[in-house]
Amino acid sequence: MLKLNLNKVVTALFIGVVFSFLHIKAQQIPLKSLYLYNRLSYNPAEAGTRNYIPVYLAARKQWTGVKNAPVTQDVSLHTPIGTKFGLGLNLYNEVTGASDRTGGSLAFSYRIKTTAKTNLAFGLSAVFTQFSFDKNQIVTQNPNDAVINNNTLSYFIPDAGFGLNYYGDNFRIGLSAVNLIQTKKDLSTVAVSNILNRVYYLDANAKLKMSNKLDLIPSVWARYMVQAPFVVEGNLRLMYNSMLWLGVGYRTQDAVVLELGLEFKKFVIGYAYDYTLSDINTISNGTHELIVGYQIGIDTSPRTSSWKTRNRIYTNSRK
Repeated sequence: MLKLNLNKVVTALFIGVVFSFLHIKAQQIPLKSLYLYNRLSYNPAEAGTRNYIPVYLAARKQWTGVKNAPVTQDVSLHTPIGTKFGLGLNLYNEVTGASDRTGGSLAFSYRIKTTAKTNLAFGLSAVFTQFSFDKNQIVTQNPNDAVINNNTLSYFIPDAGFGLNYYGDNFRIGLSAVNLIQTKKDLSTVAVSNILNRVYYLDANAKLKMSNKLDLIPSVWARYMVQAPFVVEGNLRLMYNSMLWLGVGYRTQDAVVLELGLEFKKFVIGYAYDYTLSDINTISNGTHELIVGYQIGIDTSPRTSSWKTRNRIYTNSRK
C-alpha cells in the first residue's frame, strides 16, 4: 500500500512538473521571430486591416540538437469584409516531447477611420486549445500506475482574446491580450490544475524611406505574462527595392535573431535563425524558422459598373 501511494506521489509530481513547464513556456501562442508576418496570432484586431488576403504557412524548430524540443507549425489568413469589418483564422500545432498542443483562434474585427490616412481597429477572438499527452512516452516507477492509465490525458480548453490596432500606410501599433477568461482545468484525479494565464502583447513597427530603393523597418514586440519572464524583442530590417530584406534582432535573455526574406509580386518567403544566448546554448544549435506566404488580391474598385464589366470572363473582350 505504501509503495502504491509512493508511486502516486511520484506520478503526481511528474505530471505537475510537466504541466508547470507547459504552463510557463508552451501554453500560450507559440513564440515567433518573424512576428511581423503573423500579427493575427496574438492580436485579433489585425484581421481585415490589409487590402488583400494574406495566407501564411510557418514552421519553427526550437533549439535544434536538444531532444524533445518544441516544434511548431501554423497557418493563418484573414480578410476584410466590406469597409469596416474583418475576419481571421489562425491554427497551430506544437509538439514538445510527450505533449502535443493543437489550437487556434477565430478573430473578428471592427475598424473605424480616424483620419484620412489612419485607422483604429478593435478585435475579439474565440481561442481554443487541445492538450494531449502520449502515455507511451511517460515513464513512471510503476508501469501499471493507475494515475496515468486511468486518466484521459487529452483536454479541450476554450478561451478568448481582445486587441487594438492603430495603423496607417507606413506604421502599425498594437495592444492585445489573450486568455481573457483564464480557463481552469483539472488534469487528473490527483488534483493537478491547469490555468491558461492571461498574456499581454504590445508591438509597433514603421517603414522609413531611406532612398528611392532602400527602406528601414524598425519594430518592437513585447510580451508580459504571470509566472514567466517579461520578454522584449527589437528588430531592424533593411529592405531593397521593396523586395529583398535583411534583418537583425535581439530578444531579452534569449537570443540574437538573424533574418532574410524575399517579397516578389504576391509571394513572400522569410527565414530566421535564433542564436541562443541562454545556458541552453551549450547543447543547442539554435532555432530555425521558415515562413511562406501568398497575398490574394481583392477587388476594391467602386461598384459603379455592371457585374459583366467587372468580371471579364463573362465579356466578349479579347484583350
